[in-house]
Amino acid sequence: MSTTATARAPRAGALRSTRGVTLVESLVAIAILAVLGALAAPSFRTQLAAARLSSATSELTGSLMQARALAVRLGRRVTVCRSQDQSTCDTDAKRHWGSGWITFIDADGNGSRSGTETLTYQVSPLDADLRVRGNGTLTDRVTFVPSGGARANGTLRVCSADLGLGDDARARQLVLQQTGRVVVERVAGVQGTCPAP
Repeated sequence: MSTTATARAPRAGALRSTRGVTLVESLVAIAILAVLGALAAPSFRTQLAAARLSSATSELTGSLMQARALAVRLGRRVTVCRSQDQSTCDTDAKRHWGSGWITFIDADGNGSRSGTETLTYQVSPLDADLRVRGNGTLTDRVTFVPSGGARANGTLRVCSADLGLGDDARARQLVLQQTGRVVVERVAGVQGTCPAP
């Protein structure tokens, strides 16, 4: 028995070397990526602005719920107020809740923090395009009594001045009832100047 090896002839094109990408192909790929990026950028901006609005709304709602629970648990008044320095309450009418807020045990019941009252929570300033404004006494503060009720009812509006959001998507309202319950609502038709509720 003899074995013979036979060599097969290479297929046509099998010996062709692998070639790289041409300049024209590279330019076409870059142009396609640029068009896709230009289409995605406005959508990304809108999503980012909506996420900031949602986060600020959740932060404020959480602060109010935490203050209410603390008032019930301790059997004392607890106040949430806007604060420029995250230490004392701010009553300057030119500013709004977007500069930050604090929660404290309101031992003297005056709605303003003295140096001896226990600070329980602080929130740093929000993004520059976010505004939080209230009506009535909620312009400056919210106080919860030991039963869990609020001393006053009213509305806090969280609003984004970002141009990526339309007038029907830029605001949420936190409606505070005297029972202490907080209801979050979407608000349509709010202008980019973010007026108070």
